[in-house]
Amino acid sequence: MRKLLIVGAGQLGSRHLQGALVAQESLYIVVVDPAQESLIIADERSKQVKWGNKNSRIRYSTKLPESENFDVCIIATAAQVRADVTKALLITNNNSVKHIIFEKVLFQKVEHYSEIQALLQECKAQGWVNCPRRIFPTYQELKHHLDTSQPIRMTVTGNAWGMACNSVHFIDLFSYLVDRADLDVIKVAFDSEIIESKRIGFYEITGEIEFAIGNNTLRIESGKTLIPSLQVTIENGHIHHIINEVQGTWLYNNGAVSTQHSYTPLFQSQLTGANISELLVSNQCQLTPFAESCSLHTPFIKVVLEHLSKTLNVHLNACPIT
Repeated sequence: MRKLLIVGAGQLGSRHLQGALVAQESLYIVVVDPAQESLIIADERSKQVKWGNKNSRIRYSTKLPESENFDVCIIATAAQVRADVTKALLITNNNSVKHIIFEKVLFQKVEHYSEIQALLQECKAQGWVNCPRRIFPTYQELKHHLDTSQPIRMTVTGNAWGMACNSVHFIDLFSYLVDRADLDVIKVAFDSEIIESKRIGFYEITGEIEFAIGNNTLRIESGKTLIPSLQVTIENGHIHHIINEVQGTWLYNNGAVSTQHSYTPLFQSQLTGANISELLVSNQCQLTPFAESCSLHTPFIKVVLEHLSKTLNVHLNACPIT
């Protein structure tokens, strides 16, 4: 029986649990959360899916395990505690965790990126970051239509889509489409007004930011309208792709012919089982490798941290987004 650890049993962690239970492998799953009510919700959700293996077992705990071996660990805590949880896990279970899947935003403090990367190497653990659009069938098929010998211009526009906490998803998608991760910030035009998140102590932003990888560009925009909308446009030579993630459509135009397809996102409960199975079988995964994701996270974290510090008129050493 293979062992899985899920740290954080909240909204996302409980969906990871559902996804894990769909896997065909026999799994011994340890779910950890300091809040007993979160564990109760996770247990309820575990009963809402059809288990892929009837021999799988779940153990719930309010404390991190000590001196246990795990094939895969999923750290689905909030961003502000994720680095500390990772350190505690790896130090108390030294060299006994093979793979760790991290949620994004990875960490709020810039220095944590290099610290955790060094710790993973020291403990011989492989890290992966859960930015799953690169696994979505629509974006995988779209990539086959791209000519990387020509510039790729990607634009993300919308309203009320969570620019601070979700931009990393599109930065990662951009990196996946161009097959590179050497990201540069070339323009920052955030709005001066910031938005207090529904989660106390966190903030959201609107405005515009632009990145480049080589001669490829990514522009991310968020307006102030409260009605949610989200569209991804990709221009590559004479070919245009327009994905409306709210309406679920993908429009393909090559200059002569225009066709419309369905855009179908995958839920976390549909993804985790496949990720775990892939890691157990091949020690590889379609998710973003940790070091690569760090290079995509840090330019964004730095500019948002600077913007929030300036706007709030306070020196922040941690970026209050999650």
